[in-house]
Amino acid sequence: MSKNPNEYVSRGDLNDLAGLPRRVNLGDAKKRISGQVSAGKAHIEGDLELGKKCVTALRSSGEFKRATQGFHAYPARLHPEAARLLLEALPGKTLADPFCGGGTLLVEALIAGRKVFGSDLNPVATLVSTARTALLSQEQLTRLSQELEAIHVKAAQSMDEKKHVYLPPSILKYKNWYKTNCFDELACLYDAIRTHESELKPLLQAVFSSLVVKYSLRASDTSNKVVYIPRKNGTVLRAFKEKAKEYVAQLTELQTLVPPGTDPAQITLADARHPDFEKVDTIITSPPYPGTYDYLPLQQLRQAWFDLNMREKEEIGSRRSFKQLKAAYDAWLKDTDTWILSCAKALVSGGQLAVVVGEGMQSGKLLRVAKPTIQAAEKAKLSFVTSASIERFDPATKMKKIEYILVFKKP
Repeated sequence: MSKNPNEYVSRGDLNDLAGLPRRVNLGDAKKRISGQVSAGKAHIEGDLELGKKCVTALRSSGEFKRATQGFHAYPARLHPEAARLLLEALPGKTLADPFCGGGTLLVEALIAGRKVFGSDLNPVATLVSTARTALLSQEQLTRLSQELEAIHVKAAQSMDEKKHVYLPPSILKYKNWYKTNCFDELACLYDAIRTHESELKPLLQAVFSSLVVKYSLRASDTSNKVVYIPRKNGTVLRAFKEKAKEYVAQLTELQTLVPPGTDPAQITLADARHPDFEKVDTIITSPPYPGTYDYLPLQQLRQAWFDLNMREKEEIGSRRSFKQLKAAYDAWLKDTDTWILSCAKALVSGGQLAVVVGEGMQSGKLLRVAKPTIQAAEKAKLSFVTSASIERFDPATKMKKIEYILVFKKP
């Protein structure tokens, strides 16, 4: 064990989390939470007033908990206040997000009373965004609370009786990424949910999913560094019960904030290059920044628990693909052309597309995003409206990178 009690030790590549971590370290009482990189200078081109609103959105920071926004961790999510401000700046009746991720934008769009469409290539994303946007009646909320309590009771009984529970074979190779007691409690919760029959089952699964990384040895949802935190018996079961109560309260708040008569969000598992939504007047989305994250491998623990089919070869702009820099950047450019053309086709006449995107960095080289995105929009016959950008200093690379909101309009 390391002599430094707060040291984090890297363990291999996220593409292969299986096996026993080489070293396990005594960590802090809480897992590491990645903070947003502070914003620097701003620049606007095009529509000045809209550009100012976009800069304000880009500068959104700090803790923000409204309705279900704090329910489930998700890598590199758009700040909820940024989502709200963008929706105010780009009014309309219908909203689509083809890279919906954990559903931050979809929640704010529901609160704004819009008809909402979301899609993502990642099944974890659609699970989380579906849970965040669930509009339930009071009767359904009561039943959800009762079902979550029943799951907790059944899992606790299985632990007390040392009952054999079913586990998907896919999770067994990741067992060493958990303390034994934490893994056993997760296993009992998993089995209790697996055998539960209810139309609310996806919501039960989402509550379970929110604990899968937190009570592993991984430092965070975006890091495979190892952190060891002593966990007493019953910790995971208590966490599930607390999370369940918190989630029901968050959903209750969501119902009060969403205007009566608002349609439920329509969320599908789909590739942004071939989005699955109707004609809309507004599309606001944040595609993967090139070479920045491996979104699908980051979900390997959840993938294993739920035995999901992750279409990793289809992921846009993945960090691992940029081992071949030129080929990967060329592929990202082609994909950008394709998904923007698909969005342009989905927009009604006069509809607007807002793209939140930032520069990536590989091998000491910045991966430019603004000009290629503007060129892709031009190819799709969209008119440029505004470009708002801010500088962010990346402490990991010690370089300034620029983050943009680019807005286009369909004639």
